[in-house]
Parts: sequence; structure tokens; C-alpha cells
Amino acid sequence: MKSYYDILGVGRDASQAEIKAAYRKLAKKYHPDSSSGAEEDKERFQEIQEAYAVLSDPEKRKMYHYYGHETYRKSYYAQHSSVHEDEEGSQAKEGHCGACAQGRKPSEEEGPPPQSVRIAVWLELEETLQTVVKDAYYTEQIPNQDQTSRLKYTEKNWKLQVKIPEGSYDHQFFILEDILCSGSEFLEEQKIRNPNKLFVIVVLLRDKPGIIRQGYHLYMDCTVDYHTLVLGGTVKIPVLDGEVLFEIPAGTTPEKKLRLVNQGLIRPKKMGGRGDLYVSLHIRIPVELTIPQLSAMLKLRDAMEAEDGIR
Repeated sequence: MKSYYDILGVGRDASQAEIKAAYRKLAKKYHPDSSSGAEEDKERFQEIQEAYAVLSDPEKRKMYHYYGHETYRKSYYAQHSSVHEDEEGSQAKEGHCGACAQGRKPSEEEGPPPQSVRIAVWLELEETLQTVVKDAYYTEQIPNQDQTSRLKYTEKNWKLQVKIPEGSYDHQFFILEDILCSGSEFLEEQKIRNPNKLFVIVVLLRDKPGIIRQGYHLYMDCTVDYHTLVLGGTVKIPVLDGEVLFEIPAGTTPEKKLRLVNQGLIRPKKMGGRGDLYVSLHIRIPVELTIPQLSAMLKLRDAMEAEDGIR
């Protein structure tokens, strides 16, 4: 498939002036009012308009280089670009012709478009397992309408509410308008003042005391009574959505690491499933013993020492 540079007949390093000159020459040749009106000429004219709409704009040209031809034409940014009039008086859709529009949003692999405005929303680890409504905040600089003030700009603070779906993960992104619960006036105002800006919500996870994150795996410590390690038994281990009962075999040594499969963080869809939870066992030493406990411990000590031949 031809690139936009091939369509205009210029090199990748062409200047803006060269791009404009090439466009004017081709647009005049293939314009419906001056050409034969053949279907091939109409399609050629659409290609020329599409190519010029992207390469004539430095930011869109940069993004075109970033994505590559085919990916850019399918990207959410290209589908949602506005229509402008060029200097010849014709309307050109920026980034994509209508016949190719699929309305596809960026995939997980693509990530948010480079020029998008990103708003962070923090989740607790356990909140990734359920749908939650969270507050999101955005501060922008807008022209100061107060003529008596020396300040050219003033801050405007927005508070929005967004619904983060169940199964979210660290650094996942969502198009703001898709998950907005309240604050529609924000988007309405932005469409007027900043029509080309795409706002996205990026999920960030807040660390939880006592839990270490490594990728999508979680690591934590769990204290266990000495007799449970020696004789075996059931222990309760806290997980993100409650707790699970885990059977410890007799003779388990301290510092042993247990692995609870699929009890870690949710992975992106391309990876599937969840990470694991790794639990390091430590002996719980009682601060005070009851008389029966002390008696039992002394008898155990005596028995162990006798077995070892100390006495």
C-alpha cells in the first residue's frame, strides 16, 4: 500500500513547502471540476486530500511516523480527526477517508495515542476485582477574562467521576467519554475550546502495606504457630477478595514460600488470567504463655532434648 509520501510524490524528509506545492499540483490535476470525472480520478483525489490533511500538519505528521501508515489509518486518532478546508476551498478529512473509517479505538498493544491528555485515577489493589466509581481531577490553564488582572491565565479545576470496570490493571487506559459518570459539561466545554484533544483515563494502583508488587505477582508474609508448622494444619491467608484456607503439611520449615495460583493481580487480556500470590511463612512467637501452654512447652523441650541425647 502506498504511503502518504508516495501519494504526493515527495520524499519522507520533504519540507512543508514541498508538500504544499506537490499537493496543489495534484489537486488541480485530479479535482472533479477539472478532471475527466472518471471514478479513478475521484479516488485519486480523495487519496491526495487524505495525504495532505496529515502531512501538512506537523503534529499529525509526527504521529503518522510514530504509528506507520496502516496503523495510523485505523487508529482512533485518525477516525476522530476534524474536517478542515484547504487553501483551494475543498474539504479534506484529517487522517482518514470516509470509505476506510472503522471507528476503531486504540488497542491495549497500541496504548493511548501519544498526543492524548492523560488523567490518572488511583485504585486500591482489591478494587481491580470489581467495578468502581472513582473521582478524577483535571486542572487546566485558561485565558483570564478579568481585564483588570495582570495574569494572562487562570487555573480551572475540574472534578469528574468515572466508572472503572471490573478486571482493570495497572496502566490500563480508557477513553474518558466511554466511562464518564458525571462531569459531561467538562467534555462539552473541551469540544468547544480544544476540539482536537483526546482525554484518556489511566489506571494506577496504590501500594498496600504488607504487600509487595512485582509485575502481576504479589508477595506477602504470614505468621504461623510453631505447632502448625510441626504438626500441619489449616491457616487463613488474606487475598485481594477476602481470605482462603490453605493446608500446611506437617514438618513445614520456617521461611517456606507458598504459591497461591491466580491470586495476584489481573493481567491484560492479551496475557490472560491473573498473577500469583507468594506467601512467606514465619513462626509466631507468643509473648505470654498460659500455665497449660508453658507446661506443654516444657514437656516438649524435655522430650526433644531426651531424643537428642542431651540428658
